[in-house]
Amino acid sequence: MAEVHESESRPADEGSAARRVAKVYAEALLDVADDRGQAEEIGRELSGIVTDVFGKYPEVEAALASPVTKRSAKAPVIEQAFQGKVSDLTFTFLNVLNAKDRLVLIRHAAAAYHDLFDQRAKRVRVTVRSAVPLTDGQTEHLRQAVGHATGLEPVVTAKIDPTVLGGMIVQVGDQVFDSSVRTRIDNIRKHLLARTNNEIQAGRDRFSTAG
Repeated sequence: MAEVHESESRPADEGSAARRVAKVYAEALLDVADDRGQAEEIGRELSGIVTDVFGKYPEVEAALASPVTKRSAKAPVIEQAFQGKVSDLTFTFLNVLNAKDRLVLIRHAAAAYHDLFDQRAKRVRVTVRSAVPLTDGQTEHLRQAVGHATGLEPVVTAKIDPTVLGGMIVQVGDQVFDSSVRTRIDNIRKHLLARTNNEIQAGRDRFSTAG
């Protein structure tokens, strides 16, 4: 796999720094995967690592992400957990991250890879949360609306969320559009609380002035 050169400038926020560095690695991986015609395959494998391995065996993720464990100790863990179970390219990528002491970036790199893959394919991920399943007509209407607004091909994932009272919560990329009753109730409650607090403070001010 091609050598990855990291940017010298780092944002102050550690989470932002991690995502920025992870994107550099993810883009290098996607470039190689594209050249080999393995872009979709690598994306599935990265998702599998995060969901099926880290999700079910958090001790594996903890061992790989540990800053006190040496690279030489992590290499056998990578070999045991992934060799022969993922493509040679993904296996090499994990070893490159280990060599750079960057295994803690796996989750960020997987997310960045999928974002970059979607960008190149002119797709956008749309997640819809609603209390009841959407009809085919509602899903198609949403897909067309997002496609018209973004100029991209929407990939819609619908999720049932009993906490959503009426309406739906739609996430398009990083943007969230919330039309649920729950959110409107919360907004009204916050407004009433803020108004009550202001009235109480105004009363205190009048009392202090009168005194």
